Amino acid sequence: MSRIVIKMKKNKISSIANALFVFVGSFLFFSWGTGNTSLWDIDEPIYAQALKEMMATGNLIVPLFNGHLLPDKPILNYLLMWAGVKIFGLNSFGLRIGSAIVGALLILLLLVMVKKLYNQRVAIISVLITATILHSTIIFRSATPDPLLILTVTASLTFFLYGYLHEEKRYKYLLLMYLAFAFATLDKGPIGFLLPGLIIVVFLISQNDLKFLLRDSRLKFGVPLFLLITLPWYVAVGIETHGAWDQIFFIQQNIGRFDSSMQGHKGPWFYYIISIFLGMLPWSIFFPHLLVWLKKNNFFLSEKISKKTLFMMIWAVVWAVFFSFSATKLPSYVWESYPPLAILLALYFDNRLRSGLENRKILDLFSAGLLLVIGLALCLFGGWILPQREPEIPNLVATGLPYLIGGIVAVFFLLRGKILPAMISIAISAVALSVLLVFVLTPQFNQLKPAQMMGKKISEIQQGNPYRLVAWNWFQPDFLFYAARGNMTVHRVAHASDVNRFTGVEPLYVVCPETDVKDLVLALQPPYQADLLMTRFEIYDHEKISLLRITGSS
Repeated sequence: MSRIVIKMKKNKISSIANALFVFVGSFLFFSWGTGNTSLWDIDEPIYAQALKEMMATGNLIVPLFNGHLLPDKPILNYLLMWAGVKIFGLNSFGLRIGSAIVGALLILLLLVMVKKLYNQRVAIISVLITATILHSTIIFRSATPDPLLILTVTASLTFFLYGYLHEEKRYKYLLLMYLAFAFATLDKGPIGFLLPGLIIVVFLISQNDLKFLLRDSRLKFGVPLFLLITLPWYVAVGIETHGAWDQIFFIQQNIGRFDSSMQGHKGPWFYYIISIFLGMLPWSIFFPHLLVWLKKNNFFLSEKISKKTLFMMIWAVVWAVFFSFSATKLPSYVWESYPPLAILLALYFDNRLRSGLENRKILDLFSAGLLLVIGLALCLFGGWILPQREPEIPNLVATGLPYLIGGIVAVFFLLRGKILPAMISIAISAVALSVLLVFVLTPQFNQLKPAQMMGKKISEIQQGNPYRLVAWNWFQPDFLFYAARGNMTVHRVAHASDVNRFTGVEPLYVVCPETDVKDLVLALQPPYQADLLMTRFEIYDHEKISLLRITGSS
């Protein structure tokens, strides 16, 4: 008996050590080089600026942007970024480090829960796929709410499934599910529990077990727990804004986004088929294998594994189909469907490795060849087509090399029927692409995002003295983040002559397209004059942007 106890303790210690190793390794992978670039696109600087304004006003309840309410997302991600900023400062690394931690937690969650649901090898393959797909290189290095939603949705659905299948542990795991629902709702709103709830309902209907919701779902404990966590902030922000934030958020940002296209983000019905394939590269090349395997083996007909496999399929399909009906379409909307797809791919690989499934040379060569072709296409696009269209953009021919080389190596092994070495070569190509993007390619784009340079220039000149900001015919959120101090605002004007309304004792810094500088100078009223500080090409609007300093003549 004592030997059994000792062995159990050793196994437990070994499991903890392995989990710790996976978490630390994942965190280092996601955080390494996270601060190499200035804030990207529109979303990152919007959330970063909102946090900066909240900190400047001393109010961490109401999100603001440029002095106005920002009803886009609830509070949880702001608190995560705030924690990173308090430790590492108000910079790219401090703002993004929380997402790297969340990514590592997702990998740890999948390792633990997939092992409980299936086996250790499926768990290891699942986390390998999830950590190395293209979307993970992007999302877990960005200061947005999406990483938290992926983690909390994955947690809620895996907790439900495990609790559903194991009655003796049901109470614990269903309460954990409600806890995950609450945090998801504090991160993204009602979608955090409504869509996972829909997935659960569809699954229960497929099992002819809808009565489970009233009989065993622990609603009388779970709902109060959910409300206890979510209501305080929603009530507080409603009180602070006299109901304005809640009203705009629920009606415009939730119903409005689904009902009509916002900010030009729309697409055809097959939009998410393409975005999921691209987001899950390089492993998405095995989707044809997965479909053939599922169809041939009819796992949904078997006893125990059928429920798990069916649940994963329902999870992935319902999430993607739901947003396919949405008028507003963005790749980030379906990232929550990636974990179940990674698990399904892991099941396929596990069965192929374990039971020696017959080699499918034609399908294998098609998939590896597809990766090779994608790599070649990326090389041609980044090294030839893109430079012709955008001469300012650095040469990106190296972007496709990891997939190109990985595809060639995979073809070599698959021709010999060796799936494991082929998988390893594909994983190495994914990691190589991440390293290339993080350390070599994307840092070159800093010079094409001039907002940070403009902010530094203003700071060097002003030395902490007051000033004002105006934007004419051009505005990007990252300019507000880098150029403004505290809760300063950027005044956006419609005409060059409107700039005169903001001249005064304090220096005035104005940004506008280079083509409009002459009109701006001519519109200035005496005794004010403009000094051109810098002109840089800006990648988002594909034009040169100028920064001018306007002061009264001496």
